[in-house]
Order: sequence, then structure tokens, then C-alpha cells
Amino acid sequence: MILLRGYLLLGWLLLAGITAWAVSSLGLDGGKVFFDDFAHAWRASFYTDFLLHVVPVTAWVIWREPSRPVGLLCGAGTLLGGLFTLLYLLAATYRAGGDPRKLMLGRHA
Repeated sequence: MILLRGYLLLGWLLLAGITAWAVSSLGLDGGKVFFDDFAHAWRASFYTDFLLHVVPVTAWVIWREPSRPVGLLCGAGTLLGGLFTLLYLLAATYRAGGDPRKLMLGRHA
């Protein structure tokens, strides 16, 4: 669990740094860039892959949370991608007490 937590923390720090660089360089117009990039075949492939990944992750977060309102709020947060999801998973490892079963199943464990 220590390796997973380290990976989640380092991944979040890397992503936060890249996001800060993007915002400082290009501003907050990321949504327009995201949708305009669908005109480029490789970017469209990458973004479609990302979107197809986010949907089951969002459903899993909503399903595993003990509180439905918190699950819906956290599920909405996963739509932001790794910037939210990596921190959510890091917190979930602590809430699960390091138990992989509790981490995966949440309220269903």
C-alpha cells in the first residue's frame, strides 16, 4: 500500500505541476482546446480513450462511497481526471486502513 500511496502522491504532484504550467502558459480555456483537438486523429483517439476510462471510474466511485451525496460529488470530481481522482484514491487508501478489499469495495466490504 505504501508503493501505491507514493505513486498516487507523485502522480498528483506531477499532474498539478503540468496543469499549473498549462494554465500559466495558455490560460483557463482548456475546454475549448480539448474539444478542438478532436479534429486531430491521434488526439481524438487519446481523448476518446480518456473519456471511456473516466465513465467506469466515475461509476465505481459513486458505487463504493458510503454516502450517496458524497458519492455523487466525488463522482463528479472524477470527471476532472487525475487531478481529483489521484487524491481521492490516496484518501481512500487511508480510509480503508490499507485493506485492499475495503479500498476496492468501499461500503460493500
